[in-house]
Amino acid sequence: MGHTMRTTIIRAVAALSLAAAALTAPTAASAYTDPAVIAVTPSVATPGGVATFTTDRAPYLGDEEIVISVTGGAAKGITLASVATETNDSLRSQAVNGALATPVRFPTDARGVYYFTFTGVRSGVVLHSSVTVTPAGSSSAPAKGGLAVTGFDGGSTAGLWIAGGTLVVGGGALAVGSLVRRRRNQGS
Repeated sequence: MGHTMRTTIIRAVAALSLAAAALTAPTAASAYTDPAVIAVTPSVATPGGVATFTTDRAPYLGDEEIVISVTGGAAKGITLASVATETNDSLRSQAVNGALATPVRFPTDARGVYYFTFTGVRSGVVLHSSVTVTPAGSSSAPAKGGLAVTGFDGGSTAGLWIAGGTLVVGGGALAVGSLVRRRRNQGS
């Protein structure tokens, strides 16, 4: 095997090792925590029903305006419980002494999980929550405050960590073996 071929293989293995290390590194999103916890009452909403979002502390500035963004099926039909709106982009609420206390009414055809983002207009504070809407009498998972649960959990990524570690160790072993062989060849 020629010198150029060995160098190409070593570079390819090193690139794969770096890629594996980058893929297995923790992401910034998993390190983020909301500045307050949002509670949703009731924890499972019903179509046409009202769920109230409240915070455990006051992350917003005084009586700051809060912009609300909602993602989910029929999200454009969601209104604040006291004010009807036409689109989900126009939902606004008001913090009370810096705390969130926002009742939201779901449309009668609401179904599934709805993801909420509450953003303070002046402070820039962003809070996340989700709620599951199911017909009355159905059982479902309760709503969650904080970041939406997405992607993989730590238990389901164990295989990726092992594979990534194996690639990193294998790449390092090939690089060391190549250096030893190169020094041996130069010494003869």
